[in-house]
Amino acid sequence: MKLLILAGGMSSRMKKAMDSDTSLDPRLIEQANTLPKCMLGIGKNGRPFMDYVLYNASKAGIKEVVLILNPKDTVTQPHYENLTASGNNWGLNIQFARQYIPDNREKPLGTTDAIEQALAQFPSWQDSRFIACNGDNLYPTKAFKLLVDDTHPNAMLDWDTEGYTIERVRNCAIIKKDEEGYLVDLLEKPNDTEWEEIVQTMPRIGISWNIFAFTANKLLPFLEKTPLHPIRNEKEIPVTVRLWANEVLKSIYTIPISDVLPDLTSKNDIAEIQAILEKEYGDF
Repeated sequence: MKLLILAGGMSSRMKKAMDSDTSLDPRLIEQANTLPKCMLGIGKNGRPFMDYVLYNASKAGIKEVVLILNPKDTVTQPHYENLTASGNNWGLNIQFARQYIPDNREKPLGTTDAIEQALAQFPSWQDSRFIACNGDNLYPTKAFKLLVDDTHPNAMLDWDTEGYTIERVRNCAIIKKDEEGYLVDLLEKPNDTEWEEIVQTMPRIGISWNIFAFTANKLLPFLEKTPLHPIRNEKEIPVTVRLWANEVLKSIYTIPISDVLPDLTSKNDIAEIQAILEKEYGDF
């Protein structure tokens, strides 16, 4: 099974100041201001965050990985090339793509564009089924395994909301599915009226953390036709998935999962995730 990790974003929220005074290591604050989020050395002995994501993926049976990076990223590729050279790459074949930025923009064109560029740079993947996910979420091995083992051509994980604040849930995309478990709609950041309807009509509220299994040749037409978001001016994978589900009934299966997902969004998340890594992983 193949895995594409989206690691080419600008990490704008990570570069903002923290909400309050902190005892966070100044070295980590400096890294948070300069490095890709996924390469913050918040693990034991400064191990980068994405090492843990890749480790979990390898335990789920994934063998081939492409990291889609920002063209200005000079850190990620050398790190994983060094791990591969020393035989410490968890048995993964790790390759690299770049999300090139159009001349008329300062930032990448979004997650849909990242997948589209990665598939263009790895044409052999265009006839494959692969998993796509963020580089700043600590997806557990269980999450990868659910998608590896699932037999539907296209699927996504449907995360329980227990353990999250309402504010956190409302900042995610809410999953609407039919009685057979197929995606019907994705409702991003619902307003008060939409949220009230969700609470009243959905006995279980599920959210997306942007981890999917796609059959590439089925996905490609929807990548191409995804419009720019009217506010963020990016092509975003939740919009692609929503468009696909609306146009093709029963195209994307949803798989329930109950784990609370550590999410590395801002500096305020670093200490909590450090504690999780220390407790659950030690020095793997």
